[in-house]
Formats: sequence, C-alpha cells, structure tokens
Amino acid sequence: MSALRRVAAAWERFWFAPESPVNLAAARLVLAFQAFWILLSRDIPALSGLPRELWVDVAPAARFRYLLWEGRPGLEAWLQTLALLALAGVVLGVATRACCLIAGLLLYHLAPLETLFFTPSPWSKGLTLPVLGLLTLSVTRCGERLALLPSKDALSDSEDGWALRLVRLFVCQQYLFSGWAKLAAAGWGWASAENIRAWLLLANLDDQLVAFGAPGLWLAERPVLCLSMGASALAFDLGFVTALFSARARRLLVPAGLFFHLAILVTLNYAFLGAPLLLLLVDWQHVERRQRVYGPSSGSGGSSTSSGPATGVTARPS
Repeated sequence: MSALRRVAAAWERFWFAPESPVNLAAARLVLAFQAFWILLSRDIPALSGLPRELWVDVAPAARFRYLLWEGRPGLEAWLQTLALLALAGVVLGVATRACCLIAGLLLYHLAPLETLFFTPSPWSKGLTLPVLGLLTLSVTRCGERLALLPSKDALSDSEDGWALRLVRLFVCQQYLFSGWAKLAAAGWGWASAENIRAWLLLANLDDQLVAFGAPGLWLAERPVLCLSMGASALAFDLGFVTALFSARARRLLVPAGLFFHLAILVTLNYAFLGAPLLLLLVDWQHVERRQRVYGPSSGSGGSSTSSGPATGVTARPS
C-alpha cells in the first residue's frame, strides 16, 4: 500500500469509525447546558434597546451577517425565548435534530449581542462553540440516549462518530490557535519571565475589576515561577490538539485544562467562559461502564450480570 493510501485509510478510520451513542448524547447535553447558562445569566435582548449612537460603528456587513439592528429588544426577547425552548428540546431529547438546528441558528443571531456584557475579544465568548456544535449535531442521531424518550431498540455504536470528532476539533482549535497567536505576536519570547510578569501586573492593576489580587502579584515577584507559567501555558496550548487523537491524552489534558483555567482566573482574573466545554472530550461511555461495574449491584454476591468494559464495544481510534 502506498503512503498516500495509508494516509487516506488513517483519515477515514479517524473520522468514520463508530462512536458510542452515549458520548454523542453527552455532547448534546454539554452544548445545550452551556448555551442555557449564557442565555439565562444575562439580559442579551436588552442590548438591542441601547441608544442608536452606540451602534454607529457596527458595520452594515455585520448587521446583515447576523440580522441585527438596534431598537428591537422585544423581538430579541421573543427570539431568545424561542432559543431557550429549542434548547429545552435538545436537553430532553425531543425532536432533537430540529431543536439542535433551531437553537444553533438562533444562538448565531443572539451571540454578537453578548459582546458588551463581558469582553470584545472573540476568544472568550461562551456561545461560539455551542453554535457550531449544535448545528453539527442537528444532522446526527444524538437523541437516542440520555433522552426523555430514549430509543427502545438495542443500540450499537453510532455511525455519526464524525460529528463528535468534529465538535472535539472545535474545542482543540481554540487552544491551538491561542498558542499560534501567542507565537505570531511575540514569538517564543512570549513565555519569558519578563512577559508573564508584565501580564500579571497589568491584570492586577484595576482594583475595581480584580477578584484575586494577591496570587498574581506574588507570582510576579518570582521570575522562575513566571517562566514556568509561561512555558507551561504555551506547551498546553500547542499540545492540547493531541487530545483529539488519543484517549490517554484526553484523560490527562481535560483535568489539566480545568486546572489551567482555574489558575488563570486566580492569577490573571481572566474567566474563560468556554472551560466547561472541555467535558466534550470525556469518554462518558467509559464512565457509564465503570458505574455499572462498580455500582451498588456489583457487590451483591456475584449476582451482577455486567460483563464489564468488553460488552458491546466497537473498536474506535484512541
């Protein structure tokens, strides 16, 4: 077999290998609950009612791209309500494909209104990946498990595994491109002790915005720790993409990522709203199997009929 054919075969195995319906359903729930949290934690439609003067710098192309115009808070409130109803359908597994599609399209429209609530930066938003993820899942059978009315048929591994891998790719890209942006802007010197110290001091200057001041200032006075922080952050950003291909890497990088974002919050006071989406990389089928094996029925004098992790599992790429 030629090298090109081997690459093509590996590509096909990666994208089109079967996937557990549990993992597909869990992705549906993670994306929906993330969107629920963002929509219910702020009054997004109210931004449409801001004075016209605050909209003068919004380009016509952006208005038509998102179908957004000022002075329509009532309409935006109705659209947000419709988005919440669609998300409820996604969570319950009712008309899942239609609800994913409707929720994704409405979130695409509403997401730009979030900007003034948090930050104008494009990488700290909480609705970007739910939009992409829900639209992707809208063409899959992600409602067969973890649903109000789950499928009564014996479910084999789903052929829609490509969708879960695409959603996971979206998660990995935000870290890869973050590392890329650091290198493009400052080169490898971004990880230097001097640069990290400057970021720590800048992030802890405004006492009206700082929630955790002492940890960042303490780190800023220790060059070795600053260098370690910069090097580990850059390595994490550039290396996180391995979680897309390796189950072992996912088991290491998902908890490391949660710790990474917690450390950034405590030292730099930057809250990354997409951190809960790391749960998209968890193997929930494995968690479910372990729960069956080690659950209450496992200690009933050998009466458990669970056959363990080997039951009904189709090989998937690690």
